[in-house]
Amino acid sequence: MRDFRLWWGLFVAFAVLSVLVVQRGYRRWLVARDVLDGADPVRRAEFARRLRREAWRLAWMIVSLVTMTALAFAAVVGAPPSIILGLRIAAVASVAAVLVLSLLR
Repeated sequence: MRDFRLWWGLFVAFAVLSVLVVQRGYRRWLVARDVLDGADPVRRAEFARRLRREAWRLAWMIVSLVTMTALAFAAVVGAPPSIILGLRIAAVASVAAVLVLSLLR
């Protein structure tokens, strides 16, 4: 397709949805942190583990958002194929990390 308005619209929609998901993840992390502060000592270790996992998941979400944004701009600017390949690998790896951390209980 040569109509860049469609691609630009899809990119903006993706970016907005991604930012909303990161905000939701940050709110989840804040709730988990508050639960840890009020937890009894017996369950504190379990909540601390969940809090760390939620923090890593949030960090990988941010990495994936930044990487995919860089990939989109690199493709538009016409970056060398090696840079685009590296960004693709980083994007897939960061999304896979988010998925793995989301599936862990």
